[in-house]
Amino acid sequence: MARKIEIDRDLCMGSGQCLFYAPHTFDQDDTTIAIVADADGDPADDIRTAVNTCPTRALSFDEDGA
Repeated sequence: MARKIEIDRDLCMGSGQCLFYAPHTFDQDDTTIAIVADADGDPADDIRTAVNTCPTRALSFDEDGA
């Protein structure tokens, strides 16, 4: 199954931490809110680190895509 990454756009403050830890997975839109560029862009450990370091807890990651 495909990975499932969700971003709560109301919580995201655009700090860019996710881009630092998983730069091939996350990007920012024109308002600096995080978006998923490629759910398979980085290793799962890097994505987990990005999720865990998000200062507003706006990210979630389900490796099994459920």
